[in-house]
Amino acid sequence: MLGWGRSNNWLTHMHGTVVHKKLRFGPFELSIGERVLRRDGRVLPLGDRALDILTYLADRPGEVIAKQALINHVWSDVIVEEGTLRVHVAAIRKALRDGQFGNRYIANVKGRGYSFVGTVAPLAGGTESSNAKFAPQGRPPVRPMMIGRETVVGEVSEKLRNERFVTLLGPGGIGKTTVALAVARAAAEEFGRSVHFVDLETLTDPRHVAGAVATSLGFALRSKDSGLELVDLVRSQKLLIILDNCEHVIEAVALLAEQLYQGSEQIYLLATSRELLKVGGEHCWRVLPLDFPPVGSEQTANAVLRYPAVQLLARRVAARAGSFVLTDEEAPFVAEMCRKLDGIPLAIELAAGQVAALGLKNTVARLELLKLGHRSAVARHQTLKATLDWSYNLLSEGERIVLRRIAPFVGQFTLEGARYVAGELGIGTEETFDAIAGLVEKSLIATQIDETQVMYRLLDTTRAYALEKLEEHAEVDAVLRRHGQYVAGHLESRSYPVGN
Repeated sequence: MLGWGRSNNWLTHMHGTVVHKKLRFGPFELSIGERVLRRDGRVLPLGDRALDILTYLADRPGEVIAKQALINHVWSDVIVEEGTLRVHVAAIRKALRDGQFGNRYIANVKGRGYSFVGTVAPLAGGTESSNAKFAPQGRPPVRPMMIGRETVVGEVSEKLRNERFVTLLGPGGIGKTTVALAVARAAAEEFGRSVHFVDLETLTDPRHVAGAVATSLGFALRSKDSGLELVDLVRSQKLLIILDNCEHVIEAVALLAEQLYQGSEQIYLLATSRELLKVGGEHCWRVLPLDFPPVGSEQTANAVLRYPAVQLLARRVAARAGSFVLTDEEAPFVAEMCRKLDGIPLAIELAAGQVAALGLKNTVARLELLKLGHRSAVARHQTLKATLDWSYNLLSEGERIVLRRIAPFVGQFTLEGARYVAGELGIGTEETFDAIAGLVEKSLIATQIDETQVMYRLLDTTRAYALEKLEEHAEVDAVLRRHGQYVAGHLESRSYPVGN
């Protein structure tokens, strides 16, 4: 990928001497040889098992480590439950103050394991003579499992290298963060490991955005104009800064990103968001759903397994059930499930748990899109409903009204159709048009432009959520009546779909 390689982070062995590395991330220093974690020179109390876990993760930044692999490494001689691992990870997070001021070190990667997402820099550490035979702590880093995204990672890497500022755009659960981490991993060598991941999800005050970025870079800001101060501090450095989960503090992120981009020719920015930052220098890259078998396609096991959405489902079911072999009889059910889930990776990951427990046929028959959950995911990704709640709560009141009122449309619909159905109950034409534009910008409505006009569509998962909101607001009868009137009035016109 354009020469962007990877660096090895495991212990080295030279002339019979074991070189015990020291790793630096934020204000912390981890001495692997001494088995000590320090903050600003002060030793922090951390148990042996927690230190083993932290070392294993920090020595492989960006790599997704399966929970079972961590358990096998740390408790090789005993059998422990996954809950024990979670307790020790919680202790590490407490010691690192993980999540404070937007600074993140250990991330749960949806249904897959843990990843160290802090920026790690090796320090010059002392060497300790050892007569013992060197045993490497783990293997060279392997790339985290991605399906159907390899080409995207390469293309985004090239775009970032040429343009310096790229925003990965898409709805919740589409895999923006996964792509961003893969791009960062590929770029690590190019940037001399000056790759900084800033998770903005936990921020509630936009005024803390610049401080969160500065903390990730190892700075403490002091002036009132924090953005310009940060630019002055990093102007001469070559950095890649990943701004993850921007949508809820979008204005503050946009201002800071523009300042960083314009203030230096060596600062590269990769943002993930459900809407664009809309500032100078930004280039959009829309992250699309995984391809899934379309209606009418061949439905054998070999045929459907050519599609990334099916491959992801099969692998995740196998990871949960121990093994999984897709048969020709089951292939149509898998194809139908991936279509219902719109090829959204998060939805597929969550559905895999039910497949492992209930089987394919039963899962398809009772697929509850908005109630699938995963305990190890971040709060807003624990269920599809939580993911959509996150987006819905960021909408204006007009956008919320229009979103729920266009829920009766199945498939494509027109702007005029949306105006007719959504605009009758106290919302005007211009407000409806502005709301539709806003919903498109926020990745909640998909668009397709043909030769004559723009067509709109809600993903099935979003539509199911919007129908729930329609019921909550007691508007079902009135809106369905308007939708029926609209469809009836256009039955004879086949110039465009009506979304009936």
